[in-house]
Amino acid sequence: MKIYVLGCGGMLGDAVYKHFSKDHRVLATDLVANHTRSIEDPFLDKWLEYQDVRDFHGMHYTCSEFKPDIIMNLAAMTSLEECESYTKNAIDTNAGGSNNCAMLASKFGIPYVYISTAGIFDGKKEHYTDWDKPNPLCVYAKTKYWGELAAQTVPQHIILRCGWQMGSGPKDKKFIGKVMKQLKAGATELNVVTDKQGTPTYTKDFTLQIDKLITTRSYGIFNAVCKGSATRYDVAVELVHLLGLQDKIKINVVPSSFFAEEYFAPRPASEKLLTRRLDARGLNVMRPWQECLAEYVTEYADYFKLEN
Repeated sequence: MKIYVLGCGGMLGDAVYKHFSKDHRVLATDLVANHTRSIEDPFLDKWLEYQDVRDFHGMHYTCSEFKPDIIMNLAAMTSLEECESYTKNAIDTNAGGSNNCAMLASKFGIPYVYISTAGIFDGKKEHYTDWDKPNPLCVYAKTKYWGELAAQTVPQHIILRCGWQMGSGPKDKKFIGKVMKQLKAGATELNVVTDKQGTPTYTKDFTLQIDKLITTRSYGIFNAVCKGSATRYDVAVELVHLLGLQDKIKINVVPSSFFAEEYFAPRPASEKLLTRRLDARGLNVMRPWQECLAEYVTEYADYFKLEN
């Protein structure tokens, strides 16, 4: 296949490109690509080309030239605080970008893969199934949900809702990456919340799940997360244990209000997803999050190595 990927420069894009480029021709694009980066940039990916998901005409030209068999949209403003502060840009990127992809997929008669989030739910329930009605709380969640609605206009749409992402070592800007940044800076104590629950999602397994749905032509909306659930505290404890630092690092339990100034965007108390649709169809390829985290630490040993 020829796969046109938008927003491929991040942690999920890294996993997607490495996997799909082995057997398919992948046109990997991102807003921040090679021509805007220094050659010394450690994250410089020679396979990454420039494309703005907000630029419909540019994307249309690319589709006309590349003639993809599928469009995959990973592009998004993912910082909840940036979305609250720059609402128009969040709408244009997350919702408008998805609408651009949907229009092109429909025009060229090809499937559209859209990556959504567990954050589209309000957190008032403990678990959410594929059929629960979204009720997004913040700008980020609202724009991602609007992106879902745009994707649903494409006859052959695959919408995957992921949880707390982890993967790709140095490109990991989520919870694991933030914890590692503190540890690498010499922190001996971590302040972690227990009042936020979710389902960790390993980018490697998530990519395999995307592949499974594409190859089986399974269209629709799917919750796609690793097996099991956790609080942020549970994840931190597991990570510290895997690093063999349980006797050196103290983990303090704090409420979300402790980070209210830094993380001011509304967040649901629970982002725990149930993979009912994947399970019912026998399509679930994702493993328990603890197993995935252990593999992640092993595979990126250099990234997880701390100075004495």
